[in-house]
Amino acid sequence: MELKNQVTMAAPPEVVYAALTSPESLVETMPGLKQLTAVGPGKYDAVLELGISAVRGRYAGTMEIRDPNPPRSYRLEMDGKGPGAFVHVALSVAIEPAPPGSLVQYQGEAQVGGTLAGIGQRVMGGVSQMLLSQFFSAVGRAAERQAKA
Repeated sequence: MELKNQVTMAAPPEVVYAALTSPESLVETMPGLKQLTAVGPGKYDAVLELGISAVRGRYAGTMEIRDPNPPRSYRLEMDGKGPGAFVHVALSVAIEPAPPGSLVQYQGEAQVGGTLAGIGQRVMGGVSQMLLSQFFSAVGRAAERQAKA
């Protein structure tokens, strides 16, 4: 399924980039993310717990920040496995200055298999968009707090 959107944040690109790529910030802002453990430069083992519809469960996997170009862009690759299901997410994220601070654009795709694939693209698309909306809202709030500090 395709993932694509843009959001504005009231913080400069440097602060937004840090909020989107810092392991501490990600654990604080990503819905259900319980743990990120560094296993290499920009690469992490991740533990995610979700309680949404058929996506409910504990997922373990990896997250990697590729092609970092601070504060402008990076690619995010995530793979996870959970109760009878797997997910792969690949996103390209671009950040540019724009009033009131930054415009963040992301696009990519998510592939799901196992029981998750059985619930249908429409349901999964809605869950994915909800999680991404919650994540970017939380990152925006964190970046705004950091910019004011």
